[in-house]
Amino acid sequence: MGEFRPVANGLRTDHPVPGLPFINDERLPLGNPDAIERTGRDQGEGLWGRTDPLPGGGWVAFTTEPKNRAYAWAVHYHPEHGRTVVLVTDGSWSGLHHDWVYGHTGFLYRHGGYWWDGTAWHRPGVVFDGAYERYDARPVQDALTVTAADLLVHPADPGKASIATIAGFTAPKTALPNWRDHLALWAEHRRRVPDARPLDECVVDLKAPELEPGLLVDRAGLAKIANIAEDDLPVPEYEDHKMPEPQAHGANGPLWSQPVARDWAEQHHRDHGPGALLSATTSFGTPQPQGLVADHLHRKPAREQIRAGR
Repeated sequence: MGEFRPVANGLRTDHPVPGLPFINDERLPLGNPDAIERTGRDQGEGLWGRTDPLPGGGWVAFTTEPKNRAYAWAVHYHPEHGRTVVLVTDGSWSGLHHDWVYGHTGFLYRHGGYWWDGTAWHRPGVVFDGAYERYDARPVQDALTVTAADLLVHPADPGKASIATIAGFTAPKTALPNWRDHLALWAEHRRRVPDARPLDECVVDLKAPELEPGLLVDRAGLAKIANIAEDDLPVPEYEDHKMPEPQAHGANGPLWSQPVARDWAEQHHRDHGPGALLSATTSFGTPQPQGLVADHLHRKPAREQIRAGR
């Protein structure tokens, strides 16, 4: 996954991100991706917009929020599973755009990159598949999808919640403590929306044994799983991008699920073990077995001649 984090939910999203506030998004023309793009594109310095179709009939659209240029709206429409509307920082939209359009990682992301494609939950992309030049899609064992209906079975008080406005909005630094109250207020608003998606089809979260807090591991635990010294892990201050995105944060730093830690260990040993000595680099800058790279380079001139009509 790209490095981005949503900071708020649009009020008309079908799939709220837990812990984040809801913002009134009534000014967004959610039924028209071109109009979303035009909201920001070429509308002034520092404003932009973009839309792209997706295979299967869906689309994505992005725009800077003109009333608060620190943020941008991101909308994903799936013809079967509805729409996702989130607010991101204006500088981080490209990571989300890449994941939605090119990443082969579904469209809902929870717990540090766990992703849902409408059918199943998968772990974050950590182990690289050189043949397809993308990350392995590894399913989560015993995954349970949590819907808005599941959460609202428990008592909640929408009177203790509020819907934010974009002008003057500043992203909170921590999750809202009474988020279920905010979810209840979101559900009340949906009652006034014609043809709103049923609450039992609004995906909110993922539960799985591997994500239980007591089973997460810190840097020392990750190093132990990888069978390397903790000092040999990437240095957080300079090489944080070489570590998987954490599933949570504890008092002493990031925490990972054990399967994600094992995936990272697998990729780490591929990159630094004996197999790395037998690898080469493709034109895309990714390591693959020398034989595969040699075959690619051998075939490339022939493909170019065919394109040129020779």
